[in-house]
Amino acid sequence: MAKVNLSILVDEQHKDKILEVVEALQAYGMKVESIMEQIGVITGSIDSDIKALSNITGVAAVEVAQQYQLPPPSSEIQ
Repeated sequence: MAKVNLSILVDEQHKDKILEVVEALQAYGMKVESIMEQIGVITGSIDSDIKALSNITGVAAVEVAQQYQLPPPSSEIQ
């Protein structure tokens, strides 16, 4: 499976235990890139199936990061 970039939203009851949620995500195979404790968001990437991440205690939502590549300046359509 290809690497998928993710944002994980931590539920309100676990914001003060966000590092425990991070450990659980890492145990599942997620490479954590940033932890935004104040807003309860964890970003990172994973190679495996992301659906199971939503079953981890403390995870409120799992969102796949959206990417967009602008055409190069030399392209005909601007």
